[in-house]
Amino acid sequence: MVVKAEAVALPPWSIDPADEANPAPALGDLLVAPALKWPDRVAIGDGDADYTFAQLEQGAQAVAAWLTAQGVGAGDRVVVLAEKRAVMPMLAVAIWKCGAVYVPLDAAEPAARLRGLLARLRPVAVIALDDRDPVAPVGCRLDREQLAKILSGPAATHSTVAHRPEQAAYIIFASGATGEPQGVENSAAGLVAYFGNHNQVLRFTSESRVLSLSPFNVDVSIQDTLLPLSLGAFVHQFRSLPAGAVMRAVIGRERITHLIAVSMLLAMITGDGRQITRAKLPSLETVMTGAQVCDPAVINTWKQQLPETRVIHAFGPPEATVFCLTHEIEHADAERTIAYPIGRPLRGMDARIMKDGVALHQPGAQGELWVGGDQVMRGYFDHPEETARLVVDLEGTPYFRTGDICSYAEDGTIVFHRHDDEEITWLAGRRTHLGEIRRAALSCSGVDRAAAAVIRRNQRDVVALVVTSQERQVVADVEAHLRGVLPDYMRPALMAWSPAVPTPSTAQAGERQLIERLTTAAQQSNSNYFALSADGAVEPIEKV
Repeated sequence: MVVKAEAVALPPWSIDPADEANPAPALGDLLVAPALKWPDRVAIGDGDADYTFAQLEQGAQAVAAWLTAQGVGAGDRVVVLAEKRAVMPMLAVAIWKCGAVYVPLDAAEPAARLRGLLARLRPVAVIALDDRDPVAPVGCRLDREQLAKILSGPAATHSTVAHRPEQAAYIIFASGATGEPQGVENSAAGLVAYFGNHNQVLRFTSESRVLSLSPFNVDVSIQDTLLPLSLGAFVHQFRSLPAGAVMRAVIGRERITHLIAVSMLLAMITGDGRQITRAKLPSLETVMTGAQVCDPAVINTWKQQLPETRVIHAFGPPEATVFCLTHEIEHADAERTIAYPIGRPLRGMDARIMKDGVALHQPGAQGELWVGGDQVMRGYFDHPEETARLVVDLEGTPYFRTGDICSYAEDGTIVFHRHDDEEITWLAGRRTHLGEIRRAALSCSGVDRAAAAVIRRNQRDVVALVVTSQERQVVADVEAHLRGVLPDYMRPALMAWSPAVPTPSTAQAGERQLIERLTTAAQQSNSNYFALSADGAVEPIEKV
């Protein structure tokens, strides 16, 4: 039977009321409707390659057929060593066509870190787009050359194996409290719920044009790539240097309607604000920022310069599927010195501010933010004890304890104050646990103790690390060791050696004192390496 393109139904997360009653497609069929409705329309491009909707769907079927032939089945984990390329959504959908679990890892991470993650994941297959071979073989392997042969070969068909609602759809790794990367495992039902909940705010349509800035090993890539593609929107994968002028030029040239940029990137795009004009950004309808709380001056610039453009702040941890709270800034507040609210829960989600097991309701009262609903994760991959600690059941609904200290404003919106754990920070737009950096330093031979912190230097946040040891040489040893086990954004930019930790009252207080001494020294010298002697002296040193 031939299906007429005009009769094909878009997913129910379309903002067209006529689509609201449509059944949600299986995750492996996310691209079927746009491929039938607009087969020859360019769906995605990255400056080097582009694909139509028909090519994305046909390619996903061909890759799925290959994976199935290699033994990949429902519930199996498939790792993609991800790069920012237009082919990536094709691979995610191919994995979902098998009923398998999509696990994107950053191909640029150190080989030792990747090997450790692969050993934990035990994937049935690994897809590697990078020409390097940084990891030992695990399961079957699909490299770039083989992928090209599959995509240029005879057309293949593959019937989608639908995920059960509770089955894992994807795993995203981020820095964790356990001292090693934590894998957030989200379900198929949670992802479908997220699509429906968040597009009520984003309002992607088939006419939208989206700039995707997020790496594919970060869950925001699902928001800025897979969600718009499922509705027939165009996505431009940004692969150039992340410089403000370059990103602004792409927004104008590609007629971008939706810009989704974490706070750090939005600040870079904003610059001094003089280039944020309708003449330079003629098609821009919506700007969404978030991850960490955004500087109100940045948000004010966009509302002042482009008052008719929607500016939205999104907030929420990966454990609640990408984002779960949003706040639209209707008007610029030039007098505001504190961050705008993080808003209200998405449709279908709930948020509570809790203290000692009791929900707080009065404005200004601070407590821990708990978020609940269908978007809450299944759990942390291979860390059931962490899952049990942070995911709680309230009246039959799972809630995630975020650790974020928040309160209600007078109008009922939620205001973020700080994270309860001083070890949690933000680096390069990613939530990072300093314990992972400290643990990596302590694993280096000769290190007795390690203290890590994020400090402000030359108008940017950098990691500062102090190690105590008998030998100064340890600074060079630790730096070399960290290059092999931590991604770039987590590596210390400031390092210091000390023969011992001061003992004012507790070891933690002594470590804080060392960080304070390093911070002061860094403000008085351009050096990146220091010695903190036991008598209180501080001197820049050459890295041995």
